[in-house]
Amino acid sequence: GRGLTRGRPPWEMVSFKAPWASYAMLAALVMIPTLCLAWGKAPPPPPEPPVWKKALDWIVGILRDAEDFSWPKLPIEISVLDTVLSIETCAGYRAAMGKDKHPWLQVFVSCCICCFGGTTLTAFLLGQPPGWLGSTSSPLAYSLGFWLIFLCPGDIPYKAVTGIFPLAYALNVINCMSGAHGVTSWGSEKALHAFHFGSVSAADAAAHHRSGFAGSGPFALLCGTLSGCGGGILGAFLGCNGSAQNWSFTTPPTLRKPSVYVKLAAISSITYYCLRNPHAFLPWEQDVVEVGVSKVIVFFMWVSVMTAQDVFGVADPLAWMFPVLSPLVNLSGDVGGPTEKGIYEALLERGGSASDKKTK
Repeated sequence: GRGLTRGRPPWEMVSFKAPWASYAMLAALVMIPTLCLAWGKAPPPPPEPPVWKKALDWIVGILRDAEDFSWPKLPIEISVLDTVLSIETCAGYRAAMGKDKHPWLQVFVSCCICCFGGTTLTAFLLGQPPGWLGSTSSPLAYSLGFWLIFLCPGDIPYKAVTGIFPLAYALNVINCMSGAHGVTSWGSEKALHAFHFGSVSAADAAAHHRSGFAGSGPFALLCGTLSGCGGGILGAFLGCNGSAQNWSFTTPPTLRKPSVYVKLAAISSITYYCLRNPHAFLPWEQDVVEVGVSKVIVFFMWVSVMTAQDVFGVADPLAWMFPVLSPLVNLSGDVGGPTEKGIYEALLERGGSASDKKTK
């Protein structure tokens, strides 16, 4: 009974004749201290990411936060990106003016159209108010840039921007951030999240193999392109780019011969859409890379074209596009004109169309 075990040591209560008892006691003596040491030991640190991954994450963070950058030590918030964009736009307008002088209000409105015209066109397409009017920062930044270029005593900022190449190049790199955000955040992303097209629930998207994004691929490409270069297109269409004092509504030169930045905006918009594949239209998964990395790729596209122009003197780094792509669809520089004799006439034994015979 209970009196037989009272006062006896534990090792006398275990029969060591059975082998399992000996093995269990030995395992306990070994495992208990080991478990105690392992419990108090810190887990091993995660592996150090490679240098290129650190650099990429740093650039992604800079580009992501650039939209909210404001000038320090100022009593009011003024956007850095919008200030640099207005400085570049106003400097280009003044350079196009040459030695002429234009009324200040006309110049103010003209530069504003060239500066914010792209995102304004996108807002009109989406039925939304222009984003740059939704905050006090952007109008103040534009006014500051206009004053620095046209009204600052001694024209010091204008001379510095146009005469000091390292400063001009640095401002152009910052301006490429505006171009990248114009194509992505302020253009394509706005079209993809427009509520006018109706939202798609996750369950409905999974059931019908649809994406949860609004709109369509062509609409996203159009908004991305316009937000990236629409200001220049509007300026050329209205004749308010500084080349003449009076505005003139004319055929935009972009439709006759697209400028390098119009082609760049279109290519970068297509690239961003292909990387995201938001509507699951393309035969690969959505977001091949992270969204932030996609924006960095667009940013480097803009920096590459700008560097080729400013550093290496290449007038149009994208001039190869049309000669390479046009033969794929049998597209020449111009279309229309009189019909040509070919397979149609050979098969039907006709000498041309009825209109051609009348002209003869």
